[in-house]
Amino acid sequence: MPLLEISDQTNWEIFQLSQPWTQFTQSWVWGEFRKTQGVKVQRLALTDEQGKWLCAVQGEYRSKALGMGYWFAPRGPLFAPEIEKRNYGQVLSELLSLMHEKGRLPRCLFWRMEPLIKQESEVRYLPPRFLRTYSMSPASTRILDLYKTEEELLAGMHEKTRYNIRVAGKHEVTTRITSHPSDIDRFLKLMQETEARAGFVQHAPDYLYKTLQTLAAANMARLRIAELNGAMLAADVEVVYGKTVTYLYGASSHLMRQAMAPYALHWEAIKAAKQEGNHWYDMWGVNPEFKANPLYKKSWEGISRFKAGWGGEQVDLVGTWDLPLNMALYNLIFFRRLMSGVG
Repeated sequence: MPLLEISDQTNWEIFQLSQPWTQFTQSWVWGEFRKTQGVKVQRLALTDEQGKWLCAVQGEYRSKALGMGYWFAPRGPLFAPEIEKRNYGQVLSELLSLMHEKGRLPRCLFWRMEPLIKQESEVRYLPPRFLRTYSMSPASTRILDLYKTEEELLAGMHEKTRYNIRVAGKHEVTTRITSHPSDIDRFLKLMQETEARAGFVQHAPDYLYKTLQTLAAANMARLRIAELNGAMLAADVEVVYGKTVTYLYGASSHLMRQAMAPYALHWEAIKAAKQEGNHWYDMWGVNPEFKANPLYKKSWEGISRFKAGWGGEQVDLVGTWDLPLNMALYNLIFFRRLMSGVG
């Protein structure tokens, strides 16, 4: 099976957009954005003998001290839709073997991947040498099927969510899309307020700003805000790729919480995504369904309840996995991290 290094955006996007559930972190634009952050990005595709793509991966090299960097594929690799699940392991093994043999990538300590495979008990689709690690991209999310009618979407929500949407309407909370610099500045400050209040660790304001600006320039992102009497009470960044709209970042104010501004914001975002003809509204990150899951976070319980209130389908993925290339060195580094309380 040939392994190709991809430098043509058109062919890359044709494969990515053929996915039933598109992932913006594997888009060409996302890779180009990461390059502006000083990250080396490489795109590879495994094909059959006739040249048909079987899987593709966009990886970014994250350098560390002493040359001990690693390759990371956020929400990747992705498989061709016609590949059966039972063949994922075989295809992935072939991809990794060819990557290693051909020396396509700079030397690294390990490869870190997040194949888009749903978690199923007692079934393992990854090659046995992969080791589970902490999540980089969220391993669990909720997705809303936008092909349903608005009435069906409302019926699928928790009663409290529907009630809060009505409350926001009675308070006359308004929403709008904006790219005005002053609104972006207010959004970044609101993100910092939310981080401090909720205890979440967010990206730095400069990174958030560059993410929004880069993706918006490619018509892949928008900032939506909810206001009352001129005050920004809630805001989100929505990423649009293929037929999926992803709720990537969100923030809310502690002021006038009785107005339920986040509910007006999300309902308008969902309706807009549906009207545009999109298929999925992806909440991006929630807790796994079961507390026994090692990826469950107590700090995520509140935001997970909020997102679950909108209905949709809970999707638990296999998560983030490492393939060590030097097991002794890998174990030494991660043992030191464990002892120091990092990661």
